[in-house]
Amino acid sequence: MHGDPRPGESGALQRYYDDFADHYVPGWRTLEHYGPLVADFLLRTVTPQCRVLDVGCGPGQLTRDLAPDVAVTGIDLSPRMLAAARAGRPGGRYELHDFHEALPRAWERFDVVVAVGCLEFCRDLDATLRNLADACAPGAWLLVGVVEDRSSGVRGRSRRAFSQDGLPGVDMNSYDATAQLAAVTAAGLSPTSYRFVPAWRHEEYSYVVRYGLWELRKDAPHR
Repeated sequence: MHGDPRPGESGALQRYYDDFADHYVPGWRTLEHYGPLVADFLLRTVTPQCRVLDVGCGPGQLTRDLAPDVAVTGIDLSPRMLAAARAGRPGGRYELHDFHEALPRAWERFDVVVAVGCLEFCRDLDATLRNLADACAPGAWLLVGVVEDRSSGVRGRSRRAFSQDGLPGVDMNSYDATAQLAAVTAAGLSPTSYRFVPAWRHEEYSYVVRYGLWELRKDAPHR
């Protein structure tokens, strides 16, 4: 989606994240575990003058401090989050876009993609990973974090309310490891590593959300 968010779930997410955009970073640092994993990935894969896509970028905290010659593009559903990201990295490009939709072909292809802390809301992992693969240059590196709830006992995709208090009617989507690998393969991406890691603490439900965290490579143009 390029432009105003559509009604329904996307609109609810926009309002939810707009409401606390100004307080997101200081509050989230006490809950999330994946920041150092993303920082390590970026240290190993980002090269001078490369193009980085930050998916569900929020206020841009994961990619804000990359070198000035790195071209960062962030996409998100929340205009206020995008405004915070833009303020933190004025040289970046920040666009209102839903990762369920293909990225505009007019955009340059990316060398590094980070999609961590956002796929909780991914309703169609196959389509989303295809969209990201199509946005990549050959040889691109991707870091993708997918919620994996091994306690659910459900094969494929499972869902639970993201927040009964703050975001009623919006699901957090989980995928088992088999479904994740199938989506990766269908997108034409090659896995170089997979880890099952703690991602962030869900205070409302008092448990730690865990990710299947994938490092992926686009070896050739996706067909």
